Amino acid sequence: MDAEAVRAALRGPAAAFWAAERLNEALGEPLPFGRPRVTAAAVGHLVRAGHLAYLGGDADHPDVHPDQVEALARRRDLPAILDRHVPLGRDQAAVRLGVRRVDFDRMVDLGWITPTGAVEIDYKRQGGVTRVPLYSAQDVALLPVIRPEVDWHELRTVAPGRRSPLSALTPTAERGGTRC
Repeated sequence: MDAEAVRAALRGPAAAFWAAERLNEALGEPLPFGRPRVTAAAVGHLVRAGHLAYLGGDADHPDVHPDQVEALARRRDLPAILDRHVPLGRDQAAVRLGVRRVDFDRMVDLGWITPTGAVEIDYKRQGGVTRVPLYSAQDVALLPVIRPEVDWHELRTVAPGRRSPLSALTPTAERGGTRC
């Protein structure tokens, strides 16, 4: 995409926040099960993936062309595009799977899923910079398919305060065929 040509035809750049809200509208209300809301940071990932042109501003939360956002919002494969290009934090991944965060953390400990990147968040007054691992939404969505031996219904319905069915597994035992 030629950014200068896009700028020439522009009514005015749209902020990443606006673009995120428009994409959320396109996904529908309520959002499909486990799908986190599109954020301004997700718009940055879509720019880096080439789905939207960068028109300035903060590289992580860029200004974009409103017509391109509208065209992307009309695409039927928008959820798949987001899965391919927008990573999830641990909390978002747990919501996407419909499990508790502790269960998702256990899946990470077992080596079932590994981070594809990380982001540093500066909490300033509350402890400084924290590095947050990010996971591919597509990898997260495929976990139930890749791990059919897991009783996903039980895992999704375990009551708060109850021991996780995954707690009995160890990384070496799991690789040896221990079933959940």
